[in-house]
Amino acid sequence: MVSAVATPINRKRIRDHFTYSFWKYALLVILGVLGWNLIYSVTAYRPPKDKKVDIYLVTVALEADSTERLANLAAPEFPDMESINFLNVALGAADDYYANIQLTTYIGAQEGDVYLMPWDRFQTFAESGLFVPLDEWLTDGTIDARGIDPGKGRMAIVDDDGENRVVGEALIYGLPAETLYGMIDQGVDNRGLWIGVTAYSGNLPNAAKMVDWMIASFQTEKPQWLIDYEAAQPDPAIGDEALPSY
Repeated sequence: MVSAVATPINRKRIRDHFTYSFWKYALLVILGVLGWNLIYSVTAYRPPKDKKVDIYLVTVALEADSTERLANLAAPEFPDMESINFLNVALGAADDYYANIQLTTYIGAQEGDVYLMPWDRFQTFAESGLFVPLDEWLTDGTIDARGIDPGKGRMAIVDDDGENRVVGEALIYGLPAETLYGMIDQGVDNRGLWIGVTAYSGNLPNAAKMVDWMIASFQTEKPQWLIDYEAAQPDPAIGDEALPSY
């Protein structure tokens, strides 16, 4: 009869075990966290598209609580909505690779009901069909431009497949948001921004209402401190220099 030799468990063996098997425990922890996140993301409640409005602010990095403050301001005006979200795509220079990838990823995933972004990007995305015309809402009063010239956002979309070139009717695809100076008080640099509603939005009526609310809430005269500040600066491009806090 062969008797088994018991290997004593002592402090050294325990230490050696954790030294050589540490990666296994680390892997188990990582897999557990990832698994929990996956379960949460799959099972977490998401409001239906017609019960939420997402607004993407494509500008320089915002103050930490700017998006939350904006959402809290807007929520009382949208009592039927389950979710109002303001999100920031932090924009650097025009060739900011990460910001451009992030922006195109959101748009490719059809995220966002309303976008505010600089004109160069706005025009490019408008020409690709991202934004819905605002003409009807401007005509029936759903959106009150309140002194903003809607004609600035009028453009004819060209459909060119290489063989046929069709110029569409000139329609208003966006409004300049540069006079929404009240946004600066919420930590948002609105210089050079344009506002538009996405054609894929699942909540077009409230997206249009959000545009109207933003104009009504933030359209103000240009503050004197900003006039003085810009007069003392070499007119920096959007993303080159953030506005000072006042």
